[in-house]
Order: sequence, then C-alpha cells, then structure tokens
Amino acid sequence: MGAYKGKTDSTEDVRGLLRKEGYSEVVIDHWLNPRNLGQMKNYDGYSGKITSSCGDSMWVWLKVKDNVIQNATYVSDICIGAVSSGSMLTEMVKGKRVTEALWISPDDILRALGGLPENFVHCATLADTALKAAIRDYNIYKAAPWKRLYQQKH
Repeated sequence: MGAYKGKTDSTEDVRGLLRKEGYSEVVIDHWLNPRNLGQMKNYDGYSGKITSSCGDSMWVWLKVKDNVIQNATYVSDICIGAVSSGSMLTEMVKGKRVTEALWISPDDILRALGGLPENFVHCATLADTALKAAIRDYNIYKAAPWKRLYQQKH
C-alpha cells in the first residue's frame, strides 16, 4: 500500500481510492493479496532481472515436471501494475504445458485483470517478458542439463 501509507485508515479506504483511480477489483485484490510472491529454490527456469520502460523490474521462477508448469513465483517492485500482473501471470501458467504458457500474451494478462489504467498497461508486458525469459532458461537447460552445473543458483 506504499503510496497510500498514512493517508488512509483501512484497507477499505485504500480500495476506495484505487477504485477512483480506475483499478479493477481483480487488480486491487492481486495487489493487496499477491499470489506466488517470492523466490523459488530448486527451480527449472529463471528469468533473471527484466526491467520495463518505466524502470520497474520483475524476476520469474518456474518449476516444471514432464513439460507442465507445476509452480511459478515472481518478485517485482511495489508498483501496483507490476505486482498485480506478476501475481495474475503466475496463477495463469500453473498447470499449463510450457508450450501453452508461451501463448499467453500481455493482452491475456490485462483481460484476466479486468484491465489496468493506461500508464500501467506496460506492466503486463513486463510480466509476459519475464515469463518468456524463464521459459527460455528452462528450455536451454532441458536441452543440455549439464550446463546447470556451471550456473550458480541465486
């Protein structure tokens, strides 16, 4: 609730302010209650730091078994657009085959969120780019698992 700290007395006050600024209930919920937030140990794919045009960053981790994404986590800046996009994206990819996850687009993320105000639409692209980088990482090490020996996991 970073930008609203000290200006409100309750979560309902924050929700009201965000509604007035044009955020959907889904976005507000994913920001106040982010899903899958945090680093993952023993991952199969990792995006590294991906930075958007506004300077926000996101990292995505994937756990994959038999080409199906079992788990996905992310870390992002406190920006409401980035947090809600990362949260929604990680929910969307769980249980999908890796090839299906590649078809997820920024527009799909925006639709699932009920949209974002215009100045935050790029956050869906940030999440999508981070996912694609994590899938690329997964595919590299799936094709040559011995390479993982030379990489330090952070």
